[in-house]
Amino acid sequence: MVVAFLYGCDDESTEGVSKVTFYAALTMNGEQWNSIPQGGSWTDPGVTAVEEGKNIEVQVAGDQVNPNVPGVYTIQYIATNKDGFPARAFRYVGVISPNVADVDISGDYKRNAGVGGVTTVAPVPGIPGLYTSSNVGGVATDEADESTTVRFYHYDTHRIDMPYQLVQSSPFYGNLEEITEGTSFSWVVINGGYGDAFRTFVKQ
Repeated sequence: MVVAFLYGCDDESTEGVSKVTFYAALTMNGEQWNSIPQGGSWTDPGVTAVEEGKNIEVQVAGDQVNPNVPGVYTIQYIATNKDGFPARAFRYVGVISPNVADVDISGDYKRNAGVGGVTTVAPVPGIPGLYTSSNVGGVATDEADESTTVRFYHYDTHRIDMPYQLVQSSPFYGNLEEITEGTSFSWVVINGGYGDAFRTFVKQ
């Protein structure tokens, strides 16, 4: 989607004059969320960027995927328009250890503090190791909806990772994530509305 942005000028000679800038439209080839087995292969399908009908350069930043090391890798694509305003897109690659390839952590988990909200953890079809959590902060269950649903990877024994992601335009990511398979998982939710509490969820 091309986005127009208006901004004003303080100079008296241009008082009342606004300029329109068009952000680049990024189109991602392939899938945004991906996983490969440890020791597998990964080729970045890339993105294209268009500004006012013309292709422009895309810079690739973030993580370099190492297929031999379990983990979650976030690739960032940046296209800067002629006025210097960047547009960004993100791609995620989970490298999944054979230690957890056949481990299913789905189920209902209840937070052990606060209102004791329940989150449902469910696998994302077709992407091994990737899950959704329907109530990232363990808020009251009747308050949980799409705005509290995040994605995270279970990539190795005791290891989960909630990468930076936009949920209804609000950024979320996790810190200090850990899991005891079959028992509980914990994380700190990094988002303006969640504070810095360490949140633990116990499997029901």
